[in-house]
Amino acid sequence: MSLEHLKETSIVIVGAGPAGLAMAIALSGMGFRINVIDPKIEKDIKNPSYDGREIALTHQSKLYMEKLGIWQDIPEKSISYIKKAKILDDDSTESILIGDLIGKDSEIGFLVSNNVIRKSSYDTLLILQEKNKDIKFFFEDEVTDVRNFDDFSKVELKSGKMLEAKLVISSDSRFSKIRTLLGIPSEMFDFGRDMLVCSMKHSKTHDQTAWEWFTYGYTLALLPMREGFIDGQYESSVIVTMNKQEINNLLSLDKQRFNEEITKKFKNFFGDMVLTGPCYAYPLISVYPKKFVSERYALIGDAAVGMHPVTAHGYNFVLKGIKSLSELIDEAWQAKEDIASVSLLNKYNRKHRAATKPLYLFTKFILAIFTKEVPSAKKIRKIFIKLGRLPFIQKTFTKLLMKE
Repeated sequence: MSLEHLKETSIVIVGAGPAGLAMAIALSGMGFRINVIDPKIEKDIKNPSYDGREIALTHQSKLYMEKLGIWQDIPEKSISYIKKAKILDDDSTESILIGDLIGKDSEIGFLVSNNVIRKSSYDTLLILQEKNKDIKFFFEDEVTDVRNFDDFSKVELKSGKMLEAKLVISSDSRFSKIRTLLGIPSEMFDFGRDMLVCSMKHSKTHDQTAWEWFTYGYTLALLPMREGFIDGQYESSVIVTMNKQEINNLLSLDKQRFNEEITKKFKNFFGDMVLTGPCYAYPLISVYPKKFVSERYALIGDAAVGMHPVTAHGYNFVLKGIKSLSELIDEAWQAKEDIASVSLLNKYNRKHRAATKPLYLFTKFILAIFTKEVPSAKKIRKIFIKLGRLPFIQKTFTKLLMKE
């Protein structure tokens, strides 16, 4: 077993996904030695494949991504602008329209493919690695053990390497092995549904509106991508949420029958819909740990909050957590204090819970009333739609989407 002992104050980041990379970017240049661990090969981190997921971003997230240097590297053609959001209940003619009260040239948010964010984050980190000489990658490796001592932790890797760290930060997915290893219990909820995502062209405009359509037995969503093609077509990210068997049945259809089925499910609202790429399916499981910290250890990203995508705040919460934790670390470092003290980590825990728990619980409430088919739930959702049409509530929803 080799020991990579570093004289500088070291931080270990577990996971080189969007959260881990953004965390390393936020910390680079502060004076630490940053070690990033990921089981993937470097090629998959450098040029991530498209996985069907489109990430909705708030204005605050865009501003923070600009501060980190990530946004500037995203091609303009890869950014879609969301002007409005619309929530519909089955065949109801009533709906909640969010964003209708802002200026016509404004947007409530942005849409960028997950792989584009990952690539831009990695490219930005490579620039900082060259500039600050404080980042080291351990690709094709993973953490197998973490042992805490008085003022540091020893992190053992599968390769046999041993790293010393003042702080270990996990961003290794909502099923975090390190979170489990360190004994942090989590509320994990399986919605019993899978999410199918794909890109589709359609003949009728999406009007740069994000659509959420709660029908009985399944849920539909449409996120606007390109405004229009030369042939007058539009493109959107389409999301269908049903039980696993129904999703598998959809995936088994040939392209023509699939197009017909999706067009039918959307009740021809967007005209004929045609696949423009492969389909992807993901299980819907939310995760919320009892705490985001342990001794010399902090959770960020999906390892901290694994959200159901219905409120589209997953990556926005990722960035909020990174901002809070990195600022606390910087303050402690400037004051020559321990960057992983109990008080610092507890403060991060309180801040991130305050920032995420209300919307996490609200999301569960929305799903409870909009996905259940019992008469009481149907009555409540009709009331919810009516209340959501009130101007002051629409303004509240709009501010939530634009500023969170």
